[in-house]
Parts: sequence; structure tokens; C-alpha cells
Amino acid sequence: MRLLVESGLPLMGGIVGAGGERPKPTRPGDILQVVSEVEEVVPSRSRPARGMARVRSETRNQHGETVQVLLAKLVVPRRAATTSQPQGELANH
Repeated sequence: MRLLVESGLPLMGGIVGAGGERPKPTRPGDILQVVSEVEEVVPSRSRPARGMARVRSETRNQHGETVQVLLAKLVVPRRAATTSQPQGELANH
């Protein structure tokens, strides 16, 4: 969770919801790697400058085993509309 908050993602309203699981324990000395994927992006109907992004983050150990899965819904800023970009896309940071 700390990595998600401090990663530099452009969070306007913070983390709206988060949940997850820990299928395997971590041990002292483990080398951890986090892989995140944006699963869904939805523009806000009531606030045009914002949107909601659903992000899945998997933490893996040095053996490639998944030790944590985090599913988070984030409030993020939307990009300004341009002629080459459809309206409603969220900022990619």
C-alpha cells in the first residue's frame, strides 16, 4: 500500500477502495517486485476533471511467486482534451 501511495501516481482524491490477499508469506531477505496493471478507467459523470481507475498490483518474490495481490480504486485527474485524443481519457503517469 505504501508503494502505491508514494509511487507518484496522480491521486486527486486518494484511494477509494482497496482489498486484496496474501497467498504466500514473505521472509526476511526476500527480494520483492511489484507489477501493476490498470484494469479499468471510467470518467466521472459529476466531476469532469476526474475519473476512477481500477488498478491490480501483484507483489512477487525472487522466485516469481505471488505473495500479495492488491485491488485498488483510485480517483485520478483527467487529461485535457486535444484534437488527437478522445474526450474522457485519464492521465497516464
